[in-house]
Amino acid sequence: MATLPAPDSSIDLRAVTVRPTWGAREHRRWDRLVEEHHYLRFHGVVGKGLRHVAVHGETWLALIGWQPGAFKLAVRDRWIGWSAEQQFRRLHLIANNSRFVILTPERVPNLASRVLGLSLRRLSADIQAVHGYPALLAETFVDPARFAGTCYRASNWRSLGMTRGFARDPGAAPRWRHHGQPKEVFVFELTDGAAEALSRAETPANWNAEQHSEPMTAPRLRSLFECLGEVPECRHARGKRYPLKTVLAVAVAARLAGYRGSTAFAQFAALLSQEQLEAVGAFWSPSKKRYTAPAITTFHNILAALPPETLDNAIGRWTGQHGGAHAPVAMDGKDLRGASKQTEDGRRMMVAALVHKTGMVLGQVEVDRKSNEIPAVRELSSSLDLAGRTVTLDAMHAQHETARCLLGRRADYVVTAVKDNQQNILEDLKAIDFSDAPWHETVDKGHGRIERRRCAVVDLSAAEWDGYANLHGRRQAMRIEREREILKTGERSVEVTWSLTSLGADRAGPEELLALVRNHWHIENRLHYVRDFTYDEDRCRAHVRHLPRNLSCLTNAAIAIVRCDGRFRFLPEANRHYAARAQEALDAILIAPAA
Repeated sequence: MATLPAPDSSIDLRAVTVRPTWGAREHRRWDRLVEEHHYLRFHGVVGKGLRHVAVHGETWLALIGWQPGAFKLAVRDRWIGWSAEQQFRRLHLIANNSRFVILTPERVPNLASRVLGLSLRRLSADIQAVHGYPALLAETFVDPARFAGTCYRASNWRSLGMTRGFARDPGAAPRWRHHGQPKEVFVFELTDGAAEALSRAETPANWNAEQHSEPMTAPRLRSLFECLGEVPECRHARGKRYPLKTVLAVAVAARLAGYRGSTAFAQFAALLSQEQLEAVGAFWSPSKKRYTAPAITTFHNILAALPPETLDNAIGRWTGQHGGAHAPVAMDGKDLRGASKQTEDGRRMMVAALVHKTGMVLGQVEVDRKSNEIPAVRELSSSLDLAGRTVTLDAMHAQHETARCLLGRRADYVVTAVKDNQQNILEDLKAIDFSDAPWHETVDKGHGRIERRRCAVVDLSAAEWDGYANLHGRRQAMRIEREREILKTGERSVEVTWSLTSLGADRAGPEELLALVRNHWHIENRLHYVRDFTYDEDRCRAHVRHLPRNLSCLTNAAIAIVRCDGRFRFLPEANRHYAARAQEALDAILIAPAA
């Protein structure tokens, strides 16, 4: 951290600049300094705010915090002249100067007004860049018992008068308390005619009033670091140096950068700077006078002992913010071949639930060594909120109990193929006449071949089909014909499969059902393939206790971060990017995503 500047003679005000804070490390430093130096308590920037910092070279001179305007402010509302409806819809267009801190140990003439002026010049553009709408008006409160508001008057702010001395108590229901300390209200128009514009009848499109002024009814999006902080502690109290979320955050960042295993995680941690270690809450060594990085044994012991369900749930809470409330989900199992070879019975298998649309993993469970995927899918279904979703499954899961479990969770199912494991159902499906049924066809060309897929659908909900193709809850049957032609050789092949679904004809026709069947294989292409070839999971021999599953949890988190980012087409590209930019990898974990 840069030292505070010397007295005023060493500061050239013309060299002072103001900019927003960058990344989680600077956000945390800004918050800590405000809490240390401001006379009011500080609980963070409220709502869609902005942190400005005034710098001279590398030295921080002042801090300015902006957040949405005060909800009720009589003198301001009378001056603007807007209606209650306009005030509710356009309050986000006012920026409230909630905190202003000068960090210099000595008084520097004109520094406050210089910093305030620089902040105002770029305030609207910065809010537009971060939140998608401009700021038209700035406001602030000055306590006359402490300050005269000199810097605001020097920067041409307008005094509107005094408040009545009320404050709103925290809580869902608005309650106002009289504290008897009225404040002077100052405003500054960031654009000409701001008051007239705010009270005008028409609403320009770039104000995004409907999108941004409504109070959020849902919880705000949380950072992965917050979710990891909810993982229950699994260690004994004695000898703990690093918070559990610190070790897990570093491990996820290392996985995001392509590092594999406990040894690699420790090497990644050793490359982090002091500021980066501080940001994730690393241990401060009094003897070494610096922050230290977790060692190999720390990563190994924690990942081997941590109950994987707790890590899975924490990551699932974060990915659930981006998964789409009703997007279809694919479930399938994958053998961890490297770990399986190290176990006595030769088997370590995971069943995961992947969102079709985003490619993010909602959750996973480990298959019992004496069982198979079928009960694991039911266990996973019971642990997830699947209400309103459609779950796609392969032929193994054409089971009555699985169908009952999903329908009991208010979800629907699509069995992408019925095969010989349900011989009676398969024979019934083959006997159905699909010749006059509604159908949909797609033609795809790529990878040196042409593929035609034709899906015909028969509604089985009528009473005449009772007892026919008798899978619990089935409502429609599908016949899918795939014709493949190899362009180079002209070789043709035809494959026919039969499928069942609990979706009725009023909810899904041939086109939608064919898309669901095709998208089921995203779990192979976007998860299993990535874990095998990008993260080399099949060759990973880690097998001690919970280590294999926890490593796969970290991989799922890394994949979710990349998919949420959206900048990268392929995972290896993302790994190389984050390997060269450790700060970006940490920011992806420490900073909450935009709502």
